Amino acid sequence: MSADKAELAALSPEERQAVILDKVNASGRVLAAGLAQEFGVSEDSIRRDLRDLSDAGLVQRFHGGAARLVTPALDFHRREMLHAGEKQRIGLAAAAAIPDGATLLVDSSTTVVQFVRSLSPALSIRIITTAVDVAAAALDHPLAEVIMLGGRLGRLSRSATGAGAIDAVRAVRADYCILGTCGVDHDLMLRSDDFEDAHLKSTMIRAANKTLLLATADKLGQAATHEVARLSAVSALFTDSKDTAILTAIGEAGVDVTIV
Repeated sequence: MSADKAELAALSPEERQAVILDKVNASGRVLAAGLAQEFGVSEDSIRRDLRDLSDAGLVQRFHGGAARLVTPALDFHRREMLHAGEKQRIGLAAAAAIPDGATLLVDSSTTVVQFVRSLSPALSIRIITTAVDVAAAALDHPLAEVIMLGGRLGRLSRSATGAGAIDAVRAVRADYCILGTCGVDHDLMLRSDDFEDAHLKSTMIRAANKTLLLATADKLGQAATHEVARLSAVSALFTDSKDTAILTAIGEAGVDVTIV
């Protein structure tokens, strides 16, 4: 064992966690297996370190590692102003993929709102949603039947959440689920910052024949706290990302990728 490795192996758990936190903040993410080798300790020890750091609100854990905390959630209207042009282009491209007569199960997302606004007025469609802003945008479509599913409204998501909303979604069978996301991590896991939103998104995916994911470039490679589903559960991704590495991996997972 080298002197440096011996020194790392001699650290107390608290000292080791401080070093790990510095690594997470510097690089954005760490993997448990690599840390175990670097520190000369077991992966179980590293997993306990990552759990302690996560419980302290210092990192976000994911399967096999941890990531830097994301920026605190902005309210819906402030998020609408971020990457507005990119969201409009993504929404327009995804809207062009919707056939006449389709039933859409639509998620809460500022990018998804742009999708609804971009739907051709000649389409005869049914839009089912838990999201207040999606329902309002859908009401402006001249031929859309709009169905609002109820539940307790989340102030940040502006969408119904909880058991009532999930039960309502389970009773639906849609042609397409239209989904936004807080992040797709490097392990190709679709993720959410909110526990209830993660469960709702997962249920929406299972309630549709196909799922279209709408994600701006900043969401790809981004960790968030709660797992939604493997990205392979998604049929198609619409994005403005130019990150060849992650886009290639997504395509290899069987997802059709459209870059706007």
